[in-house]
Amino acid sequence: MTPKPLADQRIVVTRSASQASATLAMLNELGAAVILFPTIQFVPIRNAALDEALRHLDSYDWLIFSSTNAVRFFCQVRAQSSSGWQQLPRVAAVGAVTADLAAQNGIQVDFVPETFTGEAIARGLGNVRGQRILLPRSRLGRQQIVDTLRAQGAEVNDVPIYDTVVPTPDPEALQKLAQGFEGILFASPSSVRNFLQLTAAHPAVQQSLQEAVVACIGPITARACAEAGISVSVSPNQYTLSDLIQALIQQYNNHSS
Repeated sequence: MTPKPLADQRIVVTRSASQASATLAMLNELGAAVILFPTIQFVPIRNAALDEALRHLDSYDWLIFSSTNAVRFFCQVRAQSSSGWQQLPRVAAVGAVTADLAAQNGIQVDFVPETFTGEAIARGLGNVRGQRILLPRSRLGRQQIVDTLRAQGAEVNDVPIYDTVVPTPDPEALQKLAQGFEGILFASPSSVRNFLQLTAAHPAVQQSLQEAVVACIGPITARACAEAGISVSVSPNQYTLSDLIQALIQQYNNHSS
């Protein structure tokens, strides 16, 4: 029987518990011994600015979703609001996964950039001078997409609809980390910073991190690792989970050959 490509490799998944199921399933299928260690937790923010935006959706030219979480929390609030079911403006999504989730919630996506970043959305919308754009997203969202759109003459309503907080670590997961791991996946700068915070008092975990194959889903996350002194081994050109895991497999193949 052909061995599975990640057989017996201890891989740490740092995604939130609510988002990790697909990652866990893929890694388990590939033979990995997965350690789920959530470093982020998402909580909704309900505010008057979002309620006002929902009441006047018809005044916007574009609605931009910069993450799957933005879709999920927007749809939750919309479902609870009697004014949120008017026709949506044109919709842009940061990537294919975000667009798919929007479609699952009955939202037609009109634009997805070839490069899955917020800045690529801003550049790809064309002439937005004088247009109104609604951007419901994380309270910690990067400012670049807003600055780019405003520089192009758009009026941007940047509305925080969820927050990212540091969860309480699971003692059993911490114990597994202390026993060592061969790889770790980071999907956001917050996951990098929070992992370091949650494991700061555990030297064995920090040592394993320095020796492990570190896989980042995009350049922004990779930059956060570099700023923290973490050497990145894997960062695929396409910023998707499947591409990240395929790049991880290739990295292990290169090491073993």
